[in-house]
Amino acid sequence: MKKILLLSIIVTFLSCETKVVEVPVKGGEIARGENKGSKFYIASDDNVDVVKKLLKAWNNMDPDGMFEVLTDTITWWVPNSKIPIKADKEFITAYLSGYDSIRQDPQGFIPHQWEGQEHVVVSLASREKKYKKDGTFEDDRLFERFHIKDGKIFRVQAWSADWYTDD
Repeated sequence: MKKILLLSIIVTFLSCETKVVEVPVKGGEIARGENKGSKFYIASDDNVDVVKKLLKAWNNMDPDGMFEVLTDTITWWVPNSKIPIKADKEFITAYLSGYDSIRQDPQGFIPHQWEGQEHVVVSLASREKKYKKDGTFEDDRLFERFHIKDGKIFRVQAWSADWYTDD
């Protein structure tokens, strides 16, 4: 009888289900604007997949592939411009027509949100090499933020930095 009781107690404990509750870890702080003081937290990697799909199409110079993950018109903050571009498929196609090839190599993707934010931002540092049809070459270090809502990128903010050498 003791063995049966002991066995039933062991089976009861083994069959207990532990429940894991994930709580987003928040950190950092927004320093300016209407969300000043809000914390950041890591968002879903599904958003990284959206940006990876965009970069693959960008590197293949494929506007159709790009607009699978872009809204019909995006707000594109290009480096060294104080005014954003409203870019649609026609604009992107014309832009790409000036290049023979583009190669953007990411260094890392960070999907994040801040408290109360409705969309996700994927931050990306990368190196981009573009070969223009006129024979010139562009080599940029980029930091970009891709703003995503409902699986579509609606805004891209880009900054570039000079390459420093020992010359």
